[in-house]
Amino acid sequence: MKLNSILVKSLVIFVFASTILSCGNKQNGDGLTNTDAKPESENTEVNANEQAKPNLIVIPSDELLQKFGMLKEEEAQGKTIYIRDFKRYLLKDPNAKFIIASIQSSFIKAGFPLNDLEQTLKSLDDQEIVDDVDNIQKDAKTMLLTTVGPDIILELDYDLKSDYKSRNLSKSLSYTLRGIDAFSNKVVATIQQTGFKNDKADNDSGSLMKSALDQDIANFKKQITGYFGDIIKKGREITVRVAIDKGIKMSMDDDCLEGDTYADWIIDYLKKHTQKGAYKLERNTDTELFFRNVRIKTLNEDGTQYSAYDFAKDLKKAMDKGCGMKSKNKTQGLGDAYIVIKGM
Repeated sequence: MKLNSILVKSLVIFVFASTILSCGNKQNGDGLTNTDAKPESENTEVNANEQAKPNLIVIPSDELLQKFGMLKEEEAQGKTIYIRDFKRYLLKDPNAKFIIASIQSSFIKAGFPLNDLEQTLKSLDDQEIVDDVDNIQKDAKTMLLTTVGPDIILELDYDLKSDYKSRNLSKSLSYTLRGIDAFSNKVVATIQQTGFKNDKADNDSGSLMKSALDQDIANFKKQITGYFGDIIKKGREITVRVAIDKGIKMSMDDDCLEGDTYADWIIDYLKKHTQKGAYKLERNTDTELFFRNVRIKTLNEDGTQYSAYDFAKDLKKAMDKGCGMKSKNKTQGLGDAYIVIKGM
């Protein structure tokens, strides 16, 4: 009996030890132990950076709009503003839809999320809206980008020429495609070709654009995904402006409720709520603080995009509560947070 009891106990200990060892080592599909496996969180981060692809939209450049008379300058409050008419441009330029469609097709095949310019414009009621209270005018580009919320703008400029002396009326295409950060307006990638020709019989504008892109697009896409991977890790860049409204007798050097000056309180907020405290104070006056290169998170907790408006909204709430003031979030674009202090 004692011998049997000892054998049973030994068997239990052996099974228990084997279970612990098997749980402590992950196995691959072949049943082999993988002792070099990375932690799940680390693998997730690596995969996210490798697979991250920005949301894109193709739009005509200002130079292209100007060629077709769809870019106008106006004076507003002493500043020059540009009025862009994307809808009429698409109707007036006979090649626009074909060339833009070719660019879209190339990026869609590569797995990039892409918004369609024409369909987005159809969803907008007007090309301009005016804020009834502040008489602030938005042009079509601001409205477009705010509606779509792209990460990267693919800005197109092109020139299509026909050789009337050739038998098949051959064409040549010169184009520039720039990848621009929609939040910071930084140019992050560029490709261009001059006088590209296609020896095939099918040499319409769309086919030329596709053939030209096939030669150079690999490096262009690599630049974009590399830049976006950096955004995922470090946060996206925006500007932040906090200004005291005209006629309000306040100064950024006045003390707020928590003892700091308004300026110090706002700067401390940015230190705590930006990605690794990344920001650059560019202007510090009695009535205004202006920051560039402010790095903010890319997503909300629910996975939706976190924008300059969201950052300004959070800053406004904290500022009103912490300093006992009244302020207004007047942010318009994707990457320019703007708060106006209205008083105490």
